[in-house]
Amino acid sequence: MAGRKHTAKKSNPAFTLVLLALAVFAMLAALWYWSESALPVNGEDAQEPSAPASQAASVPQATPAPTPSPEPTPLPEVLLTDEAAATLDAFLDAQPSTVSVWLRDLSTGDTYTYGESSGFYCASTLKAPYALWLAQRDEAGEIDLDTEWNGSTGWDRIYSMISVSSNDAAHGLAGMWPATADTGFQEFLAQLGFAAPEGCEITKEEGIHGWTTARDGGLSMLALYEYFETGTENARQLEQAFLDAQHDYLWFPAPAAKKYGSWDNAFHDMGIVYSQRPYILSVFTSYGTQDEPPAEGIEMMQQLGRLVAEVLGQGE
Repeated sequence: MAGRKHTAKKSNPAFTLVLLALAVFAMLAALWYWSESALPVNGEDAQEPSAPASQAASVPQATPAPTPSPEPTPLPEVLLTDEAAATLDAFLDAQPSTVSVWLRDLSTGDTYTYGESSGFYCASTLKAPYALWLAQRDEAGEIDLDTEWNGSTGWDRIYSMISVSSNDAAHGLAGMWPATADTGFQEFLAQLGFAAPEGCEITKEEGIHGWTTARDGGLSMLALYEYFETGTENARQLEQAFLDAQHDYLWFPAPAAKKYGSWDNAFHDMGIVYSQRPYILSVFTSYGTQDEPPAEGIEMMQQLGRLVAEVLGQGE
């Protein structure tokens, strides 16, 4: 029996290419699966995508440094020292008549007084708080200073009462709005701090009455100063009347809102001095006559005004 012959098969090129393609596909699939399985799950430990090169090279913005708190403004230098007080005391001790002084440095609030307990007839200095009382009552709607009678308004009369110390203007105002205990004027003075407000009044029939001190005058000017600072229309109008006061007894180194008074044994002057270092000076004395203030009293006022300005650093 003839033996069976073994014949070798020839390879098929197309089949080989298919196998090779399958192998490559399997390899790519394995690589894809591996890369996907290596990614973070649910974003844990994930990093933001890299920024473009143009952004990656940008410089971070610096956080602005906090603005330091401003240093507190130091109080002005105290000038009403013991030495200054001794200088003023020596001058006042040498005066032949009774003199009382109240001085306040408005920059620091420091106050100098001399003969504070001495009382004097108020004379026309009482017109200052009276004018303030009227202006504030007008502002509150209690009175109307625009009211006109006999050809002048209340404001016209206030201006004359202060700027030239007109008694006729004061009496005219008091005829319309008397300054008495019944009308609340004495209570107003008590609120300002007057030592003896009882008896202080202005009426049409009796004129001006009252016993006051240099401190009372100073407190009147301080109340006016604070009122002027409000800047209301009434405050500005009233301040102008005091700035236009037509007398120059106390010497001041700068414009001053002021008021004087003069009668028998009473010669007073007081002012708010608007210098670089503002202050209030009130001087009450026993100089004075029913006529013009005596020359020696005026000379004392001039010298004292210059001395006060000097110790406050406001001299010529």
